[in-house]
Amino acid sequence: MRIERYRPKKELINITPLIDVVFILLVFFMLAGTIEKEDAFAVSPAASAIDKRGDVKDFVVLVGEDGQIALGDERLERDQLTARMRQALTEKPDGLIQLKPDSEAEAAEVISIMEDIRLAGAEYIVLLTVGRPREE
Repeated sequence: MRIERYRPKKELINITPLIDVVFILLVFFMLAGTIEKEDAFAVSPAASAIDKRGDVKDFVVLVGEDGQIALGDERLERDQLTARMRQALTEKPDGLIQLKPDSEAEAAEVISIMEDIRLAGAEYIVLLTVGRPREE
């Protein structure tokens, strides 16, 4: 007569709760993460030796390398800019205007756009640039 030995069965590890926790964490970080507002089109600003960034962004005017213009996320034609800026400045007269030109944009075009913004009634215009590493 044969006597069988007691062999413990291999228990399978249940990973379902682990998967549930991972998905809950994934959803949490997707919802809790900061969502940054994107510009109307891609602009790479010109380099600057000084990099001072303000947190105030009342009006951001984008200038693309091919002359595209946007006020915030609203694309504008060149002839619409002065009227739209005048309207925006009547809504918020002390608003800070930031001009963010592409590094490949024509300087004459950027200056002309600054003049159009000035004609709309703006007193101060901040020209945004990106800091470049110092050569020593």
